[in-house]
Amino acid sequence: MDLGLIELYKSAFPLLLKGASITVWVSAIGIFSGSFVGSIFGILDCNKLRTPFLAPFFRIYVTIFRGTPLFVQLLIIYFALPDALGIELSPISAGIITLGLNSTAYLAEIIRAGINAVDSGQWDASYILGYSKFNTFRYIIMPQAFKNVIPAITNEFATLIKESSILMVIGVPELVKNSRDIVAHNLKPMEIYLLTAVFYLIMTYAVAFLAKFFEGKAK
Repeated sequence: MDLGLIELYKSAFPLLLKGASITVWVSAIGIFSGSFVGSIFGILDCNKLRTPFLAPFFRIYVTIFRGTPLFVQLLIIYFALPDALGIELSPISAGIITLGLNSTAYLAEIIRAGINAVDSGQWDASYILGYSKFNTFRYIIMPQAFKNVIPAITNEFATLIKESSILMVIGVPELVKNSRDIVAHNLKPMEIYLLTAVFYLIMTYAVAFLAKFFEGKAK
């Protein structure tokens, strides 16, 4: 390998690694907050546990956040919302909020579909055996639904890692922004962007590996 290229990578690696760590951090917070709120939405909107007065709200929320671009959501949350409410949001806070709200909509649908995929006859059988609705859901339905949705949740995490690159437009120093800053300094786009792609491959592969691990544990 050319010595100049080695020196380029040695100088670029720390900044790219820092950007990658921020990418993973904001994506992880987004997916965990989305999983928590999305699970509540999905559970309360599934066939057997649907709450009639809340269901329309869940449907509207999911429709809005799944039907509009993440970029537009980011612009609204970082620029429009603070202006309307008279508040200030740091770029990284706005980014985390946007990713969390967006992933909530997708994960709500994933959880709801996973619960509905469990044979409805198991609810009736559990009632006959004396289980309450809560215990039926907790001990019978949810463990099966969890196994159903592990691949979809990990896929959403991998997708969020890649989509987080859009946060560069509001100045979040994630992987793509840092790589662009490096290119602007040394004018070596091919070398730097290829290394950036390798970082993304490593991160998404790590998520896929964890998915396989948890799938194995769930069996």
